[in-house]
Amino acid sequence: MSAVDAYRPVSVGTNLPADQVESDIEDFEDLIRDNELESVSDWTADDETRPVCLFCDITFDNADAVWEHCVIDHDFDFNKLRRGLGLDFFGKVKLINYIRAQVKAGIQPELNRPELFLENSQYLKPTMQDDALLFGIQDDDSEEEEDDPDAIYEKEQLAEVAREYGDKVKVLQSQLKDLQLQFDEYKDIVRTVLNRDFDSDTGSESSSRSSSPARRSGSSSKGKSKQSANGDDHYFESYAYNDIHETMLKDTIRTDSYRDFIYDNKDVFKDKVVLDVGCGTGILSMFAAKAGAKKVYAVDNSDIIEKAIVNVHENGLEKIIQCYRGKIEEIRLPVDKVDIIVSEWMGYALLYEAMLDSVLVARDKYLAPDGLMVPSEVRLLVAGLRDAEFMNDKVNFWNDMYGFKMSAMKPRIYDDVLIENFKPSSIVHPEPYTFRTLPLHDVTVSDLEFASPIRVPIANQANTFDGILDGLVIYFDNYFTRSRDEVIPQHARAETFKPGNGSLGFTTGPWGPRYTHWRSAALLFKKPLQVPAGLEELTGNITYQKRKENPRELIIGLELVAGDRKIIQSYFMR
Repeated sequence: MSAVDAYRPVSVGTNLPADQVESDIEDFEDLIRDNELESVSDWTADDETRPVCLFCDITFDNADAVWEHCVIDHDFDFNKLRRGLGLDFFGKVKLINYIRAQVKAGIQPELNRPELFLENSQYLKPTMQDDALLFGIQDDDSEEEEDDPDAIYEKEQLAEVAREYGDKVKVLQSQLKDLQLQFDEYKDIVRTVLNRDFDSDTGSESSSRSSSPARRSGSSSKGKSKQSANGDDHYFESYAYNDIHETMLKDTIRTDSYRDFIYDNKDVFKDKVVLDVGCGTGILSMFAAKAGAKKVYAVDNSDIIEKAIVNVHENGLEKIIQCYRGKIEEIRLPVDKVDIIVSEWMGYALLYEAMLDSVLVARDKYLAPDGLMVPSEVRLLVAGLRDAEFMNDKVNFWNDMYGFKMSAMKPRIYDDVLIENFKPSSIVHPEPYTFRTLPLHDVTVSDLEFASPIRVPIANQANTFDGILDGLVIYFDNYFTRSRDEVIPQHARAETFKPGNGSLGFTTGPWGPRYTHWRSAALLFKKPLQVPAGLEELTGNITYQKRKENPRELIIGLELVAGDRKIIQSYFMR
């Protein structure tokens, strides 16, 4: 005797009572309103999730194949049972979720007691995330049911609910996301204040800083007390000290790339007017002058400009290079337009410090219509991280400190973007995913806060990946082109980009010939992620947002889906 035959309907007829339908609709609306259920308008058959059997882990191409499998292998006829019970849309949802919940708990579903699921609104909420069997549920009725007035009325009611609440749900979900971000920022502020007060009491140097230090600095604690009051004061003050510029100049990947591009394309720079935004020591300005530029305007708002002036005079370039102290947004150059803008503006995770905003202001204000940006394009890439040595050094280290547990030291590790160097062996797939491209001739300041979809490929060789992800790695690639019209191939890799015409690229990621001072940005998961077997890639979104308290600081948001698990985290760069 089958599971369906074992059930003898007593109180449930071919149609549910109107008050029961109304109650289900109200419960359904409550779940939507409480953000426990996605909008009905989002339940589409186009979802990429494959339907899974109710009783085992086998997946199928469509729901019909699932039901056929259930009849043959599990002696369960879903269509016969739903017709026998006269289930409406909500009844079918409850039945599926009830069976999944019981099977998951290792309990035999009691199909001869329909009140267990029909009278329990909890089963309106999906037991399995992204359950494909629920997506097309309103389309699987027989032709005779489609002609039934009650069935038509039922569908019309459902459609009305979807229309009425679909837009409201999207608004609520957006508001919830904003509130979560605000709450994350609030928690971060509280931690910072508590840490600062503690350090003040103990007389120690502030440790409230992120694990990612102020960009490029070896020790930029000077001026830290001013940061909360005026982020710009701290930012420009930190560039007054030699150690930052020493670090940058010793980064041969960075400095050699700028030098090689400028010297290898002297015909592009000859007799041109060049603007160097954020000139620092003046090294890029001197490269341009040596390459034949007619005039170079070097601008910096830090005290380092005084040393740049000395450097320019010491090298006999004062007739070509003219230095200006101030913000590019505020100063006025003695020319209306320049031919080339050169700048080394990139920060950790590319956009930390928001210096690109100033470079784009300079572009819109001074660059000639056919002028050249150096570099001309930058791309942000993401890849999966699996590095047991790194995790032991940064996280598990606190599990046993001279025989003592110090788990209280861990939480901030998962809140901050960690800046580290990684080898190719730390990445789970040799093909990273480009999630944002910034063409410097066209990108706008508003484009620098964004949400971009991501894909994280997963290696399928067991000997190269143990199935566990520790987090994600973000890095960026830089491209220098001779012409603003040169198109960089979508599949290009900056570490090998040398097309032979004078254009070139360099990467800050694991596949570069040497590490750069930018290193890579690690986003660690609060718990290691066990990737489901057979999954070829993870999908999700990465968001970049400036902090309201200090726009030079950055919040990176992550949403990542791996099978039935979803990771949602926010990371801070201070």
